[in-house]
Amino acid sequence: MSKYFSLKMKILLWLVKNKRNGKGELPIYCRITINGERAEVFTGIYTKETDFDKKKKRIKGTDNGAETKNRVLDKLKFDISNAYFNEVLNNGRDSKPWEVKALISDSKRTRTTILISLLEEYAEELHKIRPNERRLKLHYRYISLLQRTLKKLNKPKVQLTQCDHYFLDEMAHNIISVEGYSVGHTKKVYGFIKAAMTYAFNRKYIDRILIHEYRLPYTEKQEIIYLEEYEVNKIFNHLFSLTLQPYADLFMVQCYTGLAYADLRKLNASHLVKDKNGLTWINLTRQKIETAECVIPVIGKVWNILKKYNFVLPVFSNQKYNAALKKIATEVGIRKKLTTHVGRKTYGTLLLNKDVPIETVSNLLGHSSIRTTQKHYAKVLHMKIARDVRLVL
Repeated sequence: MSKYFSLKMKILLWLVKNKRNGKGELPIYCRITINGERAEVFTGIYTKETDFDKKKKRIKGTDNGAETKNRVLDKLKFDISNAYFNEVLNNGRDSKPWEVKALISDSKRTRTTILISLLEEYAEELHKIRPNERRLKLHYRYISLLQRTLKKLNKPKVQLTQCDHYFLDEMAHNIISVEGYSVGHTKKVYGFIKAAMTYAFNRKYIDRILIHEYRLPYTEKQEIIYLEEYEVNKIFNHLFSLTLQPYADLFMVQCYTGLAYADLRKLNASHLVKDKNGLTWINLTRQKIETAECVIPVIGKVWNILKKYNFVLPVFSNQKYNAALKKIATEVGIRKKLTTHVGRKTYGTLLLNKDVPIETVSNLLGHSSIRTTQKHYAKVLHMKIARDVRLVL
């Protein structure tokens, strides 16, 4: 039977460079190859790229940390070989690599008890099931924030069973008051923790999900930031430098279409459709709600900007875009804090102020219901009502 073992199965350890954790370390994965078919197993080990010996497939160094990690890697390779040998002996045939992986996963499943370890495990498992690089990076940003927070609270290895309401309050206060993040961002971080806790509960790491009963002791400020029509015109009519002009053009497209940043990034000529009356529409599926179709009329100003860039808008990171918007606001004398989302809010506000029915505005913005529009634009609606009443009385 030795021919099976020496010829038909290979085990390879390698670093995955696009899954860096908050410490800048890379995960080590193990690839099982049998007869040209592959399966991959996360070893649970992270290391710095410079600490990994690519030839020997081991972690450099002789300290306790390196030796412990190498023992884990050796044990995993032994368990894979052992599982493969047993399958061949018991079934009289070669196993498939994913069958060996399943055996290892079942026999080696451990109860993660530390919060940060759980969050990393959940992020990796979710990425395996539904690969999404942007979401994985976002989750690791959340993990990095929580690592900093827990370090300040002197609880870097807090256990899942210690995540009671008092601890969650303490952590939220640090994220908002010390780290300076908004309540809305903190809610997203806690949503990630809730999902990870549900994952832990389903795998019997814990027998109760305390965070499901938890509510943040903070309220989000509902004040909406948007530009008045004269402020939009200030930007549209201003001649910026060659560096800033593309950012200003992108922002104008948002102000006149209501497209979110994610949708703006993927907009191209294929999304422009002409109807039988010769009118051009933007027709695409919104990234935030994948099933919701977005149909927006293209006015002349937007058409000219799109044509200027040959219908392929320049793409910038959200951070660079927001930084440029600050410079744009300063240059034209607007004292409001401009962000990519202000353009979308401006579009909704301009429509409402021009007496476009709220049902139409809701459809153009791609909201799931009119209630969402009413909630986001409550202040604008109240001001519009007051103005209309003054005109009557």
